[in-house]
Amino acid sequence: MEMGAQTPVDNSDKVALVLEGGSFRCQFTAGVLDVLLEKGLNAAAIYGVSAGTLSGLSFKSRQIGRVNRVNLAFCNDGRYMGAEAVAASGSLVGYDFMLNDVQDRLDPFDNDAFLANPARLFATVTDIVFGTPAYLEVASATLDIDAVRASTSMPFVTPPVEIDGHFYLDGGIADSVPVEHVFEDEGFARAVVVLTQHRDYQKGPYEFMGAARARYAKYPYLIDALETRHTRYNEQREHIWEYEREGKALVIAPPTPVEVGHMERDPEKLLALYIQGRQEATRRLDAIRAYLG
Repeated sequence: MEMGAQTPVDNSDKVALVLEGGSFRCQFTAGVLDVLLEKGLNAAAIYGVSAGTLSGLSFKSRQIGRVNRVNLAFCNDGRYMGAEAVAASGSLVGYDFMLNDVQDRLDPFDNDAFLANPARLFATVTDIVFGTPAYLEVASATLDIDAVRASTSMPFVTPPVEIDGHFYLDGGIADSVPVEHVFEDEGFARAVVVLTQHRDYQKGPYEFMGAARARYAKYPYLIDALETRHTRYNEQREHIWEYEREGKALVIAPPTPVEVGHMERDPEKLLALYIQGRQEATRRLDAIRAYLG
């Protein structure tokens, strides 16, 4: 069986939750998901990309407010993201601090609740040799934590993650919003899609292509994936709007352009985006509840 594949199941009557990445922009996602948790809503499966995978972890463990708490508490902590993380591990993202200190002690993760939740969680990753996506199941928040690391490993600032002989980076490179995968490969009938850019957003070309060609010269398919990402992303969003018109997707997106950066240090901006996510989910709650059943 192909890496990341799972035994085929009948998902034709089920709803998946698809979570776009975007680093601290996922504060919007955190707000949306907390409202769903408060209302007791769930999905059959969760497909996260990058920081969307981290949001999916706390959604599956049913820990209301955890993503928001952690981001607000540590957005200015160099161990979480910054120089101290680089010094400790060579990565701008402090995975040891995030997935050990925070996960185990500072804001403990509820692994029992994670395992008890029947929803399946998948981390979208990019195979750097082929430039293609893979969807790795996170069945255990401890045993499968490398899949989470891989999904959130941004080019340049974090090294690739090796899993079973494959080397992976951030899933957003190959598949930013895996809604086509959910419908076409996994057979889901419907999906709730949480985006982290407003509806009129258009992605531009990757601005570090010169550096990427030098850094990843051994991986021509990864370079091609980086170079074509903006075109594929913009086309993918058109597919999402079509799915929405057909009633296959319920899309929740920020109502205005998001001004939170990848390395946002302003907790007030992060909190405002979280509140905006809560407001959008509350505004759409009747539709979401009917959709998820």
